[in-house]
Amino acid sequence: MNYKEFNISVPINTNNVSVVDGIVQYDTANIVNARLMDGVEAFDFTGYTEVFIEILKPDGTHIQTCVTDDPEVNEDNNPYTIHVVDPKEGRISFNLQGQATILTGTHFGQIMITSGGKILTTARINYYVGDTLQSDADPSEITSSGEYSSLRTLIARNSAIAAAERDRVDAETLRKLAELAREDRMDELEDAITAYLNNAVSYVEQTEDYMEQAQQFAQLAQNPSAEIIANLISQLGLASEDYVDDSISTATKNFDAGNYTDGADAKKLLKARRGSDDDIPTLEVGEFGFSTDTGTVYIGGSSGNIPLNGVYVAGATAPERKDLLWIDTSAGGTIKYWDGDSWEPTATATFA
Repeated sequence: MNYKEFNISVPINTNNVSVVDGIVQYDTANIVNARLMDGVEAFDFTGYTEVFIEILKPDGTHIQTCVTDDPEVNEDNNPYTIHVVDPKEGRISFNLQGQATILTGTHFGQIMITSGGKILTTARINYYVGDTLQSDADPSEITSSGEYSSLRTLIARNSAIAAAERDRVDAETLRKLAELAREDRMDELEDAITAYLNNAVSYVEQTEDYMEQAQQFAQLAQNPSAEIIANLISQLGLASEDYVDDSISTATKNFDAGNYTDGADAKKLLKARRGSDDDIPTLEVGEFGFSTDTGTVYIGGSSGNIPLNGVYVAGATAPERKDLLWIDTSAGGTIKYWDGDSWEPTATATFA
């Protein structure tokens, strides 16, 4: 069977959208050859653990599928034939079929790479599915729905890891049993058998935990809720809002910006609010502000903003600020103040 192939370059560090056109409704032979690009160079993702393909369909349902770095896990859990062609050259291919072509219209997709607990998401891949011209090609028994084959893949991966560990523990237990039998230490043999049974119970409990966590992920994907998210935060040991509010606030309450002689790497920068003097808001009590056009520093007080620098200004033209004394140098150094309507003289002063 011949396949239609679409070759695209997908950026990893920009939002440039890659567009695929020419896919027909119900088609099952659409190979997309994607090359991940870091600027003008191919992106090397050697050492990946999972590659996800995520698609948002026109009716709002989702497709999420993935492959891992374990070919045995992928064998029965890869409905969209994701193939990592060459990670060093950033090459991935996948087949758009099934739920990916059941609806006409624009679909939005992206590729996600995971490695070492980190996730990298590419720019968006948009593809358009056009109407089929075959009148008998509308399988009415097939309807659009969300598909999360990635959950099956991850469960299979966890099951494979648990099975390998179980086989290792079983082999080690059998070795110990044989050794104890040879030495005729029946009391220790009984303890070993008890430990073996306890391990079996723990394996059952571990499997139940895997299934419960997978169910929570599935529920979260279909209908996110605060309760499920809170449970996952607790199980995965993530930082909660209380931790950020309490622990981090306590740790940073005594802030030391450093010394003048500190190098660029050692200094700590604390910036005040700033902007044009005409735009200054009413500052919070104790909050600093800096007017970039007049050079005035303010601090918020209980009765409004209080300027911290300047008592007078000398010059031939009246200043913008009415809260300062003006030494009018064009009038022989006359000291003037603003009475609410105009600048009124009070005395004279001489400056060296």
